[in-house]
Amino acid sequence: MQRAVIAGVRPTRLEFLRLSRRELIAQKGRDILQEKLDALVIEHTRLTTEMEQRAGFIQKEMEEAYEAIKLAGIITGWVRLSDLASSCVHIPELEVTSSQVMGVRVPVITMSEGIEPGVYRKERGYSILGTSGQVDEAALRYEKVLHSLLSYASLEGRADRITLEMNRTRRRVNALEHLVIPRLQRTMKYIEFRLEEREREDLFRRKRMKQIMERKEVEEKGIA
Repeated sequence: MQRAVIAGVRPTRLEFLRLSRRELIAQKGRDILQEKLDALVIEHTRLTTEMEQRAGFIQKEMEEAYEAIKLAGIITGWVRLSDLASSCVHIPELEVTSSQVMGVRVPVITMSEGIEPGVYRKERGYSILGTSGQVDEAALRYEKVLHSLLSYASLEGRADRITLEMNRTRRRVNALEHLVIPRLQRTMKYIEFRLEEREREDLFRRKRMKQIMERKEVEEKGIA
């Protein structure tokens, strides 16, 4: 039993009360962490489902963008289309910020200028003169693909962080459930056993002392 208890614990009632409070705190901590873990699992499941839906949507967007650029290449000419693509003078930079989900800090990826698809036509680097509307259509569709990919990346980053927090929380729950709380309980049982053993020894000692005193009293009366 001693191997399973906390080292250096004295078998006293005060120590028993102290360990009882520690066990209560550990159980409350385990319950709180378990609730957090359950919430993280629900959020992770939701994110996984949303990522699957987004992946299908992005696949469809990419197919439509590919068809649009094929048509633009046929109408405009592939050499001309390549020149137009090379003339882009400004590519919006990405901005990585963070937010909190279930108490977990997760990344948020956006365009640094908050630009939406189609808004930055003037930044594409070519004039609308001498180009067909199909070029704009292809550019717009690929801009939508870009924003969808950024949104997906944010979801993936959020899911990864939540997965890490899930694993960390699960380890803490398991440690409390299978190590800390059982060891506290075994230590408390050990203290109870030692206290009961001590009480039995004290009772036996008192009885023995009483017997000795009674025998001595009888002997003194006999002598008198």
